[in-house]
Amino acid sequence: MKKIFDSVMEKIKDNLRLFLSIVGVIIILTVVIIYNSYFQKTNETVKTEETQETADAKQNFLDSNFYYSILLNGQGDKNSGRYVTVLSDYGCGWSAKFYKETIKPFLAQKNNINKIWMQYDFLILNENSPSLLPTEAAYCANEYNQFWEFHDGVFALRDKYEKVEEAFTEENVINLAKSLHIYEDQFKQCLSEHKYKELIMMRANYYLDAMERLGVPSTFLNGYPVTLMIEGKEQAVGAIDLNTFNQKIDNWLKTN
Repeated sequence: MKKIFDSVMEKIKDNLRLFLSIVGVIIILTVVIIYNSYFQKTNETVKTEETQETADAKQNFLDSNFYYSILLNGQGDKNSGRYVTVLSDYGCGWSAKFYKETIKPFLAQKNNINKIWMQYDFLILNENSPSLLPTEAAYCANEYNQFWEFHDGVFALRDKYEKVEEAFTEENVINLAKSLHIYEDQFKQCLSEHKYKELIMMRANYYLDAMERLGVPSTFLNGYPVTLMIEGKEQAVGAIDLNTFNQKIDNWLKTN
């Protein structure tokens, strides 16, 4: 009888062990499922938030604080709270055309310049761009309050050569600075140290991250791009004529 009893008890223990093992596995699987479900929902929430943040960043405007940090001199009233920013590239023919045929005559009119702050910024796509050197030089010239004179000279320099690589050499850029009586040694040092290169590339990346289909020239009014109705849709535009530019500024001033 004892053997039979011991045998029965041993089977009961084995069955109990098996039962507890099965229960343990079920508990572990349940915890894993709940854990994965929770973190999947959390990840989906994070992804949704990231997608929304990305969508927000891709809106057709830039953070106005971004404009307050521009180091280049502007023209007009810096305290007006109305920032007209032209995004440009010295190597771009359309940027040159826009400056000569629209921006320069606009500044000469003196109609609305005392109501705004007109400033230039640059979109340099990569460090190998021939436009990087004159852009760095423009920042250096700004240290001597000669940005606009230098800026004008760079576009004039571009017109003298068939290729921008030939126009934007270090020698030509330094000679331009000399013609403006900028201190040569300090200017050369500013260029050789690439003092503003990181800032220029950072700002270019900001534009590219913030907007889709971005090109030069572009004009921003307190961060919002100037647009025209094209094929029934408002689209950012580039080198618009002087009359259209004046109308855009006039309409903007009426509501700002």
